[in-house]
Amino acid sequence: MLSKADRACAVAAAVGSDFNDELTILLTGLDESLGMCEADDPMRPLLLEMRAAAQRCTWKASGLLNFAARAGVSHVRASAEDLMEESQDI
Repeated sequence: MLSKADRACAVAAAVGSDFNDELTILLTGLDESLGMCEADDPMRPLLLEMRAAAQRCTWKASGLLNFAARAGVSHVRASAEDLMEESQDI
């Protein structure tokens, strides 16, 4: 059984990894959409704002992964959902 600190680190690693994967997909799609926009396209400012928000989230996910790495979590074999469900049982 994991201690609360170990569980927190494992959750941080799982969430950071899952979140980073999803953000990679979003950023790729946003970059492709921006590449198809003309400079005067009315959607361009919104897409740029969305990309900036996704990049900020990427930095936050990186912070979670760095936290987990400093705490000694090298690999998590459970999904974030599984870890969070386990923590609710306590």
